Amino acid sequence: MDIKIKHIKSESFEWERPGIWNGMHFYGPGRLHKVTISTDQGIEGIGWNGGTAAVRPSGFYGLYVDYYKSFLIGKNPLDTEKLTLNLGQKQDKILGSAGLHTQVLAALIIACWDIKGKVKGKSIHSLLGGEQKRVRAYVAGGYYANNKGLKELQEELLHNVENLNATAIKIKIGDPNAGISEDMKRVEAARNAIGPNIDLLVDANCAFDLNTAIEYAKEMENYDVYWFEEPLAIHDFKAHKTLNSSTSLMIAAGENYYTLADFETLIDNNGAGMLNVDATICPGYDVALEVAKLAQKKGLKIAPHGCQELQLPLVAAVSNGELLEYYPPEVDELRKDLFHPKLTIDSDGYVTVPDSPGIGFDLNMDLLNRFKVS
Repeated sequence: MDIKIKHIKSESFEWERPGIWNGMHFYGPGRLHKVTISTDQGIEGIGWNGGTAAVRPSGFYGLYVDYYKSFLIGKNPLDTEKLTLNLGQKQDKILGSAGLHTQVLAALIIACWDIKGKVKGKSIHSLLGGEQKRVRAYVAGGYYANNKGLKELQEELLHNVENLNATAIKIKIGDPNAGISEDMKRVEAARNAIGPNIDLLVDANCAFDLNTAIEYAKEMENYDVYWFEEPLAIHDFKAHKTLNSSTSLMIAAGENYYTLADFETLIDNNGAGMLNVDATICPGYDVALEVAKLAQKKGLKIAPHGCQELQLPLVAAVSNGELLEYYPPEVDELRKDLFHPKLTIDSDGYVTVPDSPGIGFDLNMDLLNRFKVS
């Protein structure tokens, strides 16, 4: 189809919410960056970044959109693979291979996929492969917060299981003020709260060196932990290899990898069993699908990170898509009404993939426009 990009709009939104933190970072206000791509055929596509853990300096987003406009205006939005190459890898010398600009590029490429789905009358999920119609979800949470002790942690996790239908839940460890003694109390309290039949995932968000990670892993083997996520600095591939070979726990990593080469290096080092590829971090669905297929070829699974409405088409597109990360409204109250339709976990712990053309979800602009900052 002869269709061309005519206009690109960038919008940023920010709202207050209670502060939470993980092993490395404090999360204050909620933020979301949206791009809208209009075409000469009157078809629009949207993409976005941010939300639950958006502490990145969003003031740069609009500037990067302006930079990319000169490369996109007049181009065919359906040729996402070529656009990803020309605006991504071929810009490495100018912009570098990773950073805020890559996240903006991801939103732009996702918007192009939204257009592609609408033009073809198919969901992005279907265009990516459509292997699964439903996929199991885990509820993300278990953050550190003020006035949140073990009792409050347990209440949160029970709510996730009993009211949100979770068959898997995740908690945070790695706060340097906690240490292994306090963190193991968190793990023990979590396991006691959810019982033996719910999968327990534990996330350190890159907080540990190798020796500390090995010590934690050894202790967590006593609590039937399903995976140990991001225990190490992301590019310490040798440490990942050593840790992975020293524990029976599944090591999960990849939410902060921007390139296929990062994942190839992790895999070559046998550094993880679960890849948390994020289509809003690596530049969109083309690269993310390459990662998913590489994982499939190597006998590994994927469980994408963040932005559940955008990751759902990806994780369900491939047969090795294992889990969808699901952020409940309790993590960010605005999520209750932020997306249409509302994504909920079914009674068996699975979510169903929408089959409407494009992404399958829209942003509630009546709500978001109250919080527009640029």
